[in-house]
Amino acid sequence: MYLRKSKPLPISVQNMHLKGAFPKSKVTMSGNNKLVWTGKLQPTPLSAVYTVQISYKLDDTPEVRVLEPRLVSRNGARLPHVFSGNLLCLFRYKYGEWNSTMSLAATIVPWTSLWLSHYEVWYATGTWCGSKEEHPAKDEPRERPSAAI
Repeated sequence: MYLRKSKPLPISVQNMHLKGAFPKSKVTMSGNNKLVWTGKLQPTPLSAVYTVQISYKLDDTPEVRVLEPRLVSRNGARLPHVFSGNLLCLFRYKYGEWNSTMSLAATIVPWTSLWLSHYEVWYATGTWCGSKEEHPAKDEPRERPSAAI
């Protein structure tokens, strides 16, 4: 049986999806292979409004960070589900839950909003209500498995 890797969504298509779903956001593209999205997310009507940045290089893993307001730890504890540099941990790499054929606007942005909701509950209660799965070794994202058709 012949297996081939699915093609990633082009950066121009990612841009269209992001601007279509979030017209007040800002997208900066670098050539045909990199974009940076900056937008505002409010997970619930009672939540703070967060300025979020997604940096994405074609066929790579997106890096998501909260620019404002600054994420605050609880009683000096380390923020849960973040990688070095406070990059958000949004999905399980080892299960290939995200790959470059997926729209950032339909996956990464909503997952970021959900992460922020979990963060707010954690900050108030000390309990993380999202995934309890441990991070990969060295506190860095794992390489994602190759997509096959």
